Formats: sequence, structure tokens, C-alpha cells
Amino acid sequence: MPTLTDVLPRNVAAERARRGWLQKDLGRRLGWSGTKVSELETGARRVQVDELGPLCKALGVPLWKLAEGADPEELEALGLTPHR
Repeated sequence: MPTLTDVLPRNVAAERARRGWLQKDLGRRLGWSGTKVSELETGARRVQVDELGPLCKALGVPLWKLAEGADPEELEALGLTPHR
């Protein structure tokens, strides 16, 4: 089962693409370079805990949405379950 570290980069990329944004567009909203966004989306760079809130805000999604597809036990341990 994929971990949060596995799914977060591709979910960020998918949410960004869904909005029709380039990496530099998301970077601008975060005060990052497009390169930093690229490194995050490819998994070359891990998301820091203090970056999760700004990422969610910039993309307009709750954290559980960026964690979708990760091991349910890991998500439950982190308190990341969808509120439906």
C-alpha cells in the first residue's frame, strides 16, 4: 500500500493540473519557484510539515484530499480521514 510520501507528490500535481496551472503558477501562490514545485511533484523533495497548510490553501483542498490513496492505517494514525 502506498505511503503518504508516495501519494502526496502526485496528488499535488493532479490538483495543480486540474486547475490548469503550470508549476510556476502554483509556485507563485506559495512564494516558491517553479523548480521547487517540480521537485516536490517528482518526489525529489519532500513536503515539510509547515508547508502542508499553505499547499492546501493554495490548491483549495483539505489535507485528506492530498493524502488520498495512501495506506488507510497511516492516514488514520495521522487523523486524516475524509469528512463526508
